[in-house]
Amino acid sequence: MSNVSTKSYVVGVDIGGTNCRAAVIDHAAGKIVARSLNIPSRAMDGEQYTAQQVVEAVRQALDNANLTLDSIAGVGVAVPGHVIPQEGKILWAPNFYGQWRGVYLAKPISEALKVPVYLGNDANLAALGEYTYGVGKGTNHLVMITLGTGIGGGIIIDGKLLTGSNGGAGELGHIIIAANHHARGGNTAYGTLEGLAQRDAITERAARKVAEGRQTTLLTPNYDRILLTPQIICDAALAGDQLSIETYEETGYCIGLGLASIIAIFNPEMIVIGGGIAQAGPILFDPIRRATQANAIGTLFSTVKIVAADLGDNAGIMGAAALAIIESAKVD
Repeated sequence: MSNVSTKSYVVGVDIGGTNCRAAVIDHAAGKIVARSLNIPSRAMDGEQYTAQQVVEAVRQALDNANLTLDSIAGVGVAVPGHVIPQEGKILWAPNFYGQWRGVYLAKPISEALKVPVYLGNDANLAALGEYTYGVGKGTNHLVMITLGTGIGGGIIIDGKLLTGSNGGAGELGHIIIAANHHARGGNTAYGTLEGLAQRDAITERAARKVAEGRQTTLLTPNYDRILLTPQIICDAALAGDQLSIETYEETGYCIGLGLASIIAIFNPEMIVIGGGIAQAGPILFDPIRRATQANAIGTLFSTVKIVAADLGDNAGIMGAAALAIIESAKVD
């Protein structure tokens, strides 16, 4: 076994369509010790520019930690899209400008830094982050869903991240829960969990109710359905607005249907719900739990915990770091 696996420090990187950021993680302590600035990912300019930005972010984070590249076990990179981890290849990244296809991203980063670089899907790695460092620490079977612009997921079975035959496992937002039901998003099939519970689905659900002439505090003099957000609806629901409460009840019901199927397939100990929308708290989690219990196999539901994510925006970056630790330990 190479001595690379004994190094506690590792760098995690999270790439988005707008920005990328890096952090140095002390794996033994389970904490971030230094970060880079958020720097432009330059995804719209092409993968070669993004690779350069990742290299810059890694160097910044190491400088801020007063560490050198020789001090780290490797670099893990979280990317939104279909990734083949063992090849360091992005098959498809629809959220990146130009829809990256067949892009080898790990290799140019590794060549520039002269350290091993490992690639993974961002939602998969968020699950790995929560399992390794967050609320799922100590479990063996965990599923995570991330609620935001879309709905992603990650699956841990027997302590290992499930990536599937070509890296595409965990696309839990694409579970179909309502046949022939209209869904939002050009990359989302009709009636999917994502189409019925992502950010735009929540705002559209509330806007339709407003358009029906319902009494609601959302209908202020400067109301604009285009500017409506889940946070605005959540705030109104917490203040007692019935229309907004219904919107979150219906959203939670849709999510609960998806979780009931997930429980039947994977029999997890824990389901972790993360992403910005999950910050709504009980007003969303209570209907999720009710719908899950009503639709899941009882003996399976009785052993699963449905909990909020613990790591917040750091889940992907820490999961990327965990990936690097795991993969570097395999080096002969």
